[in-house]
Amino acid sequence: MALRGSLAAAFLAALFALAARADGAGAHRSPSPAHEQAVKLYKGGQHVKAFALGEEVLADYRRKLGPGHSLVGSILNDLAMIRLAQKRAGEAEGLLRESLAVYVRADGEDHPHVAMVLTNLGWLHESQGRAQAAETLYRRALSIHARYPGEAGPEAAAALANLAALLFSRREYAEAASLFLREVEVLERQPKPDPGAVALALENLAVVYAEMGDAPEAARARARLAALGKGAPPAR
Repeated sequence: MALRGSLAAAFLAALFALAARADGAGAHRSPSPAHEQAVKLYKGGQHVKAFALGEEVLADYRRKLGPGHSLVGSILNDLAMIRLAQKRAGEAEGLLRESLAVYVRADGEDHPHVAMVLTNLGWLHESQGRAQAAETLYRRALSIHARYPGEAGPEAAAALANLAALLFSRREYAEAASLFLREVEVLERQPKPDPGAVALALENLAVVYAEMGDAPEAARARARLAALGKGAPPAR
C-alpha cells in the first residue's frame, strides 16, 4: 500500500502568520501586498510571474528593512519553493540556505522560522534521493517545534508528515505511525482545522497500521476518517 500526499513541503501561506509574530527588529511587520500576490501567483501555477515579483519583493525588503530582516528570510524561502516547483533544485537549495542564514541571524537558531526552512531543505534533499540528510533535517526541525508545543501549526505538521513518510518507505512502521498520529493531533488543534489535511493524515495513518498488521488500529483510523467525512468530530 502507498501513502498519499507525502513529501508535502511546509505551506507558503503559513509564512504570513509566522512573520507577523516575528521577534527582534521589525517585529509585528506583515508581508507586503506584493509578497502576498507572489504567493497567490505561485498557488495559481504562474511560477514565472511569481518568481519575478518575488525578486522585486526581495529587493524592496532588503532596501527598506535591511538584508537581515525576517521578511527577507521569508521571501527567500518562497522563491526557493517556486524554483522547486520549476524543478530547479540547485537554485532552490541556494535560496533555502540563504533563507536559513537570515532567519538564524534574525530570530535565533531555535525559532520556528528556522524549523520551517529546515523542513523545506529536508524535502529538497529527499526529492534528490538524499534520505539520510533529509531525516537529519526533519528531526532537527521537529526538535525546534517541540520547544513551542502550544504553537505547533501547519509547519510542524509538514515536518511530522515528511519524516513519517520517509520512515514508512524504510518500513519503520512503528515510528511512522506515531508521527502520523502526532500530525493528526496538531492539525486538529488548529483554530480552523483543515478537513482535507486531517483526512489525508488519517488515511496515511490507516495505511501504516495496515502495513503493520494492526487491523484494529487501522479500522479505528478509518472510522475517524469516515466520521470526518460526515461532518462529525473524529472519535479519539
